[in-house]
Amino acid sequence: MRTVHAFTDDARLPGGRRFNPRRRRSAGVLDAEEIAWCRAQGIALAADPVQLGWVVAGCEDDIDEPGLALRPGLPAPAALRLRPWAADDLPAFRALLDDPRVWRFLPERYPDPLTDGMAAELLALANAAPHHEVRAIEADGVPVGQVRLAFAPRGEGPGVAEVSYWLGTAHWGRGLAAAALGRWAQDCLGRHPGIESLIARIHRDNLASARVAGRAGFRAEGPAADDPAIAVWRLSRG
Repeated sequence: MRTVHAFTDDARLPGGRRFNPRRRRSAGVLDAEEIAWCRAQGIALAADPVQLGWVVAGCEDDIDEPGLALRPGLPAPAALRLRPWAADDLPAFRALLDDPRVWRFLPERYPDPLTDGMAAELLALANAAPHHEVRAIEADGVPVGQVRLAFAPRGEGPGVAEVSYWLGTAHWGRGLAAAALGRWAQDCLGRHPGIESLIARIHRDNLASARVAGRAGFRAEGPAADDPAIAVWRLSRG
């Protein structure tokens, strides 16, 4: 396999763009064309759990966050699908949610233990409640988390809806949340022409979720009027 050092700092992608395969980690994650080019050239990639995407393995690591080092050797990015939860998803749904780390920044408290009955009620609520729309995030055919659209969020005027999302801990750091949120946001805006903007309410300590929102196109506005510990992120139509 070739290494990144076999290339100059000024490669050219098939689409004509210039690309530096030796750029620093802080330059950001690779886009789809860059990823395809690197794989065609035999350049190893690494998952970046800070920026939630792929970078060139062995790049200069100028992001110093303990415990969030690059993770080479992970499988290729998963094929994603957003779909309603099904009744036979219950065991997977319960397994994903039965972890206090998933609930740390959720508005509800962790129901310890999360019983089969509780999980069944949550699954039924996800599919049946008229005030929201919920989809399972499926990666390579396996449920890994959830996205949600809530209509008429508190403190917001007409034309605004709220999105939220969570992943099971085994699937953190793979870029799945940002990809799913970006797809979900565009789907919601496409199906609901009356929605002019989407907001996400993110706890100020939930840095990973803030990165997800940023990568999906949302922009931070400041603290929520009803809770200074919550930051409001917004994606407007167009």
